[in-house]
Amino acid sequence: MKILVSIVTTNKNYFKKIQELKKLKVKEVALFLTLYATKSVREKIYKELYKNNIKNVPFVHLRDDMKLEEIDYLIKKFNTKLFNTHTKQDHGIKDKRIFKKYKNLIYLENTNQYIKNEINNYAGICLDVSHLENARRCKKKSYKIVSEILKNYKCGVWHVSAIRRKAYKCSHSKVLRYDDHTFHSLTEFDYLKKYKKYLPKYIAFEVENSIEEQLKAKKYISKLLIKK
Repeated sequence: MKILVSIVTTNKNYFKKIQELKKLKVKEVALFLTLYATKSVREKIYKELYKNNIKNVPFVHLRDDMKLEEIDYLIKKFNTKLFNTHTKQDHGIKDKRIFKKYKNLIYLENTNQYIKNEINNYAGICLDVSHLENARRCKKKSYKIVSEILKNYKCGVWHVSAIRRKAYKCSHSKVLRYDDHTFHSLTEFDYLKKYKKYLPKYIAFEVENSIEEQLKAKKYISKLLIKK
């Protein structure tokens, strides 16, 4: 089990995070190339990572506008081992050449119930554990669907975010939810114990917290998941 700190692009502090990686001498990182990671931004991120001698990016969350050539580049330049994407209904990748060449490296994330219609086209499931726990607490039908998928398909990677003690109204979706891309207490990861039987080889934080805070959470989660 390898736990990776991450750079997420749901905010715009990605270059600050790269400098923090260098300062803390962290040599590998996961990339979540989503909201603000347009092609030009991605190119700058790759350049900064390489310039700062960070050349190991085992896991990448793909964005829908990425092309096969960019996947080839990530594997060659940053030794990327696996990827995830969303369902077609939720901004999944569009370049069919990617699937043809790298199907065995791409895992489908449980962002909604439509995962059941597409999971056969992928290497397995990318389990966003906070999405699953949120679905359980909010009594969403996707909880049962994903739980069934986990019985029959390989879990290649986890996304890990916080679960708040109390539900809050999301500013984006305007619905009540428990999962959050920012953690305020390490105990917001205690829910992960429920899902230990699905532990994959790679776990990647999907949080907006600093690298320093993620490293503290990494130690906490390591102990949490190793305990019997």
